[in-house]
Amino acid sequence: MRKFSLLLILGLLITISPTLYAQINVSGALNRASKEINKSKKEKEDQEKAIKEQEEQEKTKKEQEKDYPLLSRFEGAEKVYENITKWEEYKLPVNSANNNLQWDAYTKLEGKIIRYQYNVSPDNNPAYLLKMYENKLENSGFEVIFSKKGSDMDISSGSFCSKYYSDLGNSKFGFKYVTKGKDHSFIAGKINKEGKNIFVAIYISGFDNTTLITQDIIEAESIKEQKAKISYTAKLDGAELWEKNNSNISEYTVITGPTKEGKLVSSIKLIGKTAFTTYKYRGENNAFGIIYNYTEFLKEKGFEILLSCKGGECGSGMAAFYTGLNKFEFGDDNIVHAFGSRNFKNYLSAKKHVDEMDVYVCVYIAQGWWSYPVLRVDVIESKPQKTKMISSENISTSIFDNGSVAIYGIHFETGQSVIKAESHASLKSIADFLNSNTDKSFYIVGHTDNVGDFAENKILSDNRAKSVKDRLVNEYNVKGEQLDAYGVSSLSPVASNSTDEGKAQNRRVEIVEQ
Repeated sequence: MRKFSLLLILGLLITISPTLYAQINVSGALNRASKEINKSKKEKEDQEKAIKEQEEQEKTKKEQEKDYPLLSRFEGAEKVYENITKWEEYKLPVNSANNNLQWDAYTKLEGKIIRYQYNVSPDNNPAYLLKMYENKLENSGFEVIFSKKGSDMDISSGSFCSKYYSDLGNSKFGFKYVTKGKDHSFIAGKINKEGKNIFVAIYISGFDNTTLITQDIIEAESIKEQKAKISYTAKLDGAELWEKNNSNISEYTVITGPTKEGKLVSSIKLIGKTAFTTYKYRGENNAFGIIYNYTEFLKEKGFEILLSCKGGECGSGMAAFYTGLNKFEFGDDNIVHAFGSRNFKNYLSAKKHVDEMDVYVCVYIAQGWWSYPVLRVDVIESKPQKTKMISSENISTSIFDNGSVAIYGIHFETGQSVIKAESHASLKSIADFLNSNTDKSFYIVGHTDNVGDFAENKILSDNRAKSVKDRLVNEYNVKGEQLDAYGVSSLSPVASNSTDEGKAQNRRVEIVEQ
């Protein structure tokens, strides 16, 4: 029985084994196929990922290589640096009034700044690239506002880079390579595109192994030209700086007329920012030549000359007044000695209104036993003294209430009776009042402070009163029979003459009812 069972089992196994074997083979095939599918799927995913990464890299590379839409790169140039600043200040040393580089009178631009740097082969020298960029800018619709190369720029590559990138602050937009080369050129242009003001500034530097192009594009939202600072030493070729001192706020007295009998007759006391500069002069001019050139130079700059005198023309005691009123705040005692009274030669004072400030320039020249002149140039910036303008209505009210009215808006040349142009508004107000009251008569009365000789001041005040009358009659159609003119010198002060403010109040013209 047991033997039969074993045979039966063996028979069954033999019967079913082919089916089981087939099933096992199918299962293995399925597993192998599944693995192959998964392997192919992963390989595909990896391949797709690699393609995507390559596409991203190419896209990034293209973005990095992309140039500004309005200005393509020079042929063969390789971009080595790119920086985009969304908003910043950029100082371009070019303005509309001058075709030279203007380190003080720069154009301040605010907006988006894009900086690119390119390398190109050194056979493309700065002069050649400048010409190519001129054509490129013009063909793109830009107006070229500056274009110079090498020696035409009147500045070395090292000095340009120091001023342009360091002093003006344009280095903050970054570099791949420093810009100081052996040779250089610079071009700037501007365009208005779809209402947007766009400036481009391209500095080209030549090196032994490459030519470097630093290209800045400024999409300017704000444009402001800085006004040039006045150079007060332009005529001083041969001057050697000795010492310089500045003061933000100080008192300064400008001498505006020759001294008389050892007294200071005419001066202006200021409070403001001052700069004192002392020079040793080793040029071709003598002391007279220096003061002459300085006088002509300041006239060219639009200054009004208050006083220009030499030696005895300046009167006795000029040096003592100058050095006494305006302290020498210098470290070198030899300077004080050099400008002593015995060495005095010439003096100049001048005035100009600049940017809501009155700018005064005073030049003092001395020469002793040494062979060369020395000079001190003082520049004072002071807020203008406010002059209260008076209307014809106010004149009428004051005269009919008080019998007279003081007019402070009539200005004369120093020590003269010549009326300055800025007196027009006050003269017109007086004329309007007089022409509205033709049935009445008035005195024009000139007043001075007590500085100087009384008799000379009497003549001066009399002449000034007559000048006012003549101007009103001849230019403002006032009837001559309405007016008489007299001067009373310092006989009728309205304030103490012990202060500058009081003296200013006493120097006036009055209209007095007869």
